[in-house]
Amino acid sequence: METPRRQRAYCLAIVIVATILCHRAAAQPALVGEMEAAQLLKIKRAWGNPPALGAWSAAASAAGAHCCWPYVGCDSARLVTSLALVGINLTGPVPDAVGGLSSLAHLDVSDNYIDGTFPTVLYRCRSLLYLNLSHNYIGGELPDDIGHGLGPNLSTLDLGVNEFNGTIPVSVSMLQNLRYLVLDSNRLTGAIPAELGELTNLETLWLANNPFHAGELPASFKNLTNLTKLWAANCSLTGDFPSYLVKMPELEQLYLNNNSLTGTIPPGIWGLKKLQRFLVHMNNLTGDLVVDGFAAMSLQVIYLSDNNLAGRIPEVFGRLENLTHLSLFQNNFTGEIPVSIGHLPSLNILLLDINRLNGTLPSELGKHSSTLSVVMVDENDLIGPIPEGMCARGQLWFFSASRNHFNGSIPASLAKCDTLVDLNLGSNQLSGKVPKALWTLGQIEWVILDNNRLTGSLPVRMPSSLVRLYIGNNQFVGRIPMVAVALLHFIAENNTFSGEIPANLAYGMPLLQRLNLANNKLSGKIG
Repeated sequence: METPRRQRAYCLAIVIVATILCHRAAAQPALVGEMEAAQLLKIKRAWGNPPALGAWSAAASAAGAHCCWPYVGCDSARLVTSLALVGINLTGPVPDAVGGLSSLAHLDVSDNYIDGTFPTVLYRCRSLLYLNLSHNYIGGELPDDIGHGLGPNLSTLDLGVNEFNGTIPVSVSMLQNLRYLVLDSNRLTGAIPAELGELTNLETLWLANNPFHAGELPASFKNLTNLTKLWAANCSLTGDFPSYLVKMPELEQLYLNNNSLTGTIPPGIWGLKKLQRFLVHMNNLTGDLVVDGFAAMSLQVIYLSDNNLAGRIPEVFGRLENLTHLSLFQNNFTGEIPVSIGHLPSLNILLLDINRLNGTLPSELGKHSSTLSVVMVDENDLIGPIPEGMCARGQLWFFSASRNHFNGSIPASLAKCDTLVDLNLGSNQLSGKVPKALWTLGQIEWVILDNNRLTGSLPVRMPSSLVRLYIGNNQFVGRIPMVAVALLHFIAENNTFSGEIPANLAYGMPLLQRLNLANNKLSGKIG
């Protein structure tokens, strides 16, 4: 039987142990905070104490204050879970001390001047979910074991716009939870690994602008049915357009431009209901556009230019209420431009030049879109007048319609378009006088009206913004106008200009590169 003294001693021991444990429990978060703060200060020093990290200081590191430092995120235990050091002029390689942040889940150091090679020290960050090293100067080959080293939890790997070379490691396919893989704009070579098709959770895959070996997009990519964005532009792709892409129902953005793809565009592409951006320009695609079963009513951008496509422009394109960019130039499209194109409410850029289109420009073009800024229809067989409403919504800054058969006069409304910078109506059958308002536009830089049947005289002085003026092969009369000192090209041959050459044109044009006043009725002397 225990004595009272022994009982008291036992109770006292329990109290002492409990007190020690409580003190330790209270001290542990403070100790953790101090260790994390110390690690951050090591990172700061390794990066040369950049001004953006000036608030990271030992004096402000007590009691978990590091969690309030700029660019730092912590959990409830004061462990650093996030570093978002975007665009703060960091230089040098990623410090080894970053690997000491064992709970780091989010690391974004994009848009800096970081160099060196891929930081394998990040293999120590086993909680990493998000890694963004993009827009830096990191080079060398990607480690063969990158897929093993970064751990199974990673969902975002963004290495775009760096200087990585060599091949894409096959081990990347081990990152089974990846949803975003961005490798664009590096110097990666070799074949695009078929093993990437094993990343079935991928939603975004960017491979563009790398000098891969010529070859087809891997057939295994058919397994990437969750893809919403595929950017494989300028990747040396060859072979037929990948037909399996029509079976990717989540696809929103497809960039396959600047490759050497052949064959036709599968009709099923137009059945992808979520497709918003479709860019396949600068390939070798052929055939008509077959749009049976068209369901891609969410399309915003269509770039099919610089191929060998033929047939008519699908009328359904004119029913795409969200369409902002339609680029079909340098193909073999024939027939008339669908009238419905003129009614598109969101159209910003329309590029139909260098085809074999005939008929007239849609009369409603320019009246229904408040954002229409660029229209190019050069080198077709278009006829009729220039539509009156081209600048009806006051946003047009580039209108080029040369080498067609347009007739009639230059619309007065177009000449009053204050936003107009470039106007090219050369090599048509336009007649009448040039509206005086054209020569008062404050932003106009290019005026190309040569090879028409225009008449009348020009104002005494040209706009000061004018850089190129082509009015040759018309029926202009009167005196040569005073031109701005910034003028580079002035072509006015084969008219009926008379009088002397303006003094500033003869002596005061330091930037002038081309001048042609031949076959007029000019008098006086030069020099």
